[in-house]
Amino acid sequence: MAAGGKDFVGPYRLFHLIRAGATYEIWAVRPLGENVAYAMKWLPPGKNFTRQATNDLKHEYTVGKNLVHRSIIRTLDFGTGKDGSYLTMELFKTPNLKQQINEGVERLHYRLEDILTEAALAVEEMHKAGWTHRDIKPDNFLVSDENEVRLIDFTIARRIPKGLSKLLSGKAPVQGTYSYMSPEQIRGKEVDARADIYSFGCMVYELMTGKLPFTASSSTELLNKHLKARPQELSVLQPNVQADFGKLVHRMLAKEPADRPESLMEFYRELKAGRCFYIKPKPPLTPEEEAAQQNDPKKN
Repeated sequence: MAAGGKDFVGPYRLFHLIRAGATYEIWAVRPLGENVAYAMKWLPPGKNFTRQATNDLKHEYTVGKNLVHRSIIRTLDFGTGKDGSYLTMELFKTPNLKQQINEGVERLHYRLEDILTEAALAVEEMHKAGWTHRDIKPDNFLVSDENEVRLIDFTIARRIPKGLSKLLSGKAPVQGTYSYMSPEQIRGKEVDARADIYSFGCMVYELMTGKLPFTASSSTELLNKHLKARPQELSVLQPNVQADFGKLVHRMLAKEPADRPESLMEFYRELKAGRCFYIKPKPPLTPEEEAAQQNDPKKN
């Protein structure tokens, strides 16, 4: 029996709780009469079942339903009613990139170029479709052991302003994740693709070093650092970084959007033309290899 005594939400059977958050629950579900499994982001009836929360979920569906790319999660269905509101998506059962960073970034380095290639292409596809994601961070990329990537969570995505709307755009809501937020987002400006490029640069910096470009003891201090401070040189924290790649990451972290790469295709092309590291990292040892190494008398 699922949470709240429910077995079904709309035409879907709930069969496995993946994660329960403060507002939404993520379930593995199956449509009635089918064996195929999907992921469902469910807003159950109750105190959190508000018009705003439902509108946010519907917005995520509106953005995602037309994004078709191998590295973007497939968005399938939306519904609302007595069972609450729900969004169904492709089920891609793998940890997100933040979870993998927490296990040690060095375990990712031997395949980092492949991961970044797919992640950059996914965000670029959003931009080509006319959307900024506005919450680019490792938590929003699912990455498999085979380097398959899925960009997720379009809750705060906004249309890229163009033409007259670009000239007339006013204040935008200050939304996003503070550790990865671009200066223009912090100032409440309407943003274009270059805001996502800044956030992507924060993520690359973290993937290379295991550290965020900026940390602070308060949210106000952290946001001020995004606005005014220079991040520590990447090469200081990661001596193996290839010089041109290090310069590229720092360009992505420029305070002024005009000083950043114009698109993530530029990042993609520079990455494909060069490399992240001077010395290519090796895959981590398997548990069996570690045990054998510890038992090797030559190592003792």
